Amino acid sequence: MAHRPLSSSILYLLLSILSLLPSCTLIGIGAQALPPATIVPQYKGFAGQTVGMMVWADRGMRIEWEFIQLDLANAIQSKLDAAANPPARPGKKKGPRTKVKELQGTKFPIIPASIIRFQQDHPEIDGQPITEIAPRLGVSRLIYVEIEEFDTRPDGAVELFRGDANVTLRVVEVAPDGTGKVAYEENDVRATFPPKSPKEGRPSIGDRRIYVGLIDALGDAIAKRFIPYPEEE
Repeated sequence: MAHRPLSSSILYLLLSILSLLPSCTLIGIGAQALPPATIVPQYKGFAGQTVGMMVWADRGMRIEWEFIQLDLANAIQSKLDAAANPPARPGKKKGPRTKVKELQGTKFPIIPASIIRFQQDHPEIDGQPITEIAPRLGVSRLIYVEIEEFDTRPDGAVELFRGDANVTLRVVEVAPDGTGKVAYEENDVRATFPPKSPKEGRPSIGDRRIYVGLIDALGDAIAKRFIPYPEEE
């Protein structure tokens, strides 16, 4: 008597089991096998450009958090720079990771501290349109962030902690003739830390830990406007 090969027997058994499952179950199995959808960037004008970061915060916010402008600008730039110039793969398969095509040839020639110094040396720019300021910075694209809200505790809380931030985001394109225009704008870009934290907050975390985590979460939320990333479940 001829024997069916083992692999064929296993395949026949699997097909028999699948034929007994309802169609909705099969769809669910198929969906779980598919990779998550990719969210495309909302602005794609950085390839081959020089990019700078400028963060604005009001005086009261700067008094409470002295380095908030610098910390947020560094967070955004480091995340975009990592996507534009990914590190080499560890182990045997050495070589650069796949670069984000939207950031091919993107350069970050000015460190955020230099732009902060420019803001400090020229307080008069607070009353000027960002389209007039950007051409003075020596970059072809400027990411400009206005911090509208930045809190490490819910309203009225004394011992509970939760970070909430809200910013307005703009990208200014600087033409070769030195004129600037706002090419992308988004209001109400938000971040929360810790993720999925209850609105009333959590105890025993501390303002400093919330500050550091919220800066990173906000930098990530802004960077995701410019690079593709998998859709969260």
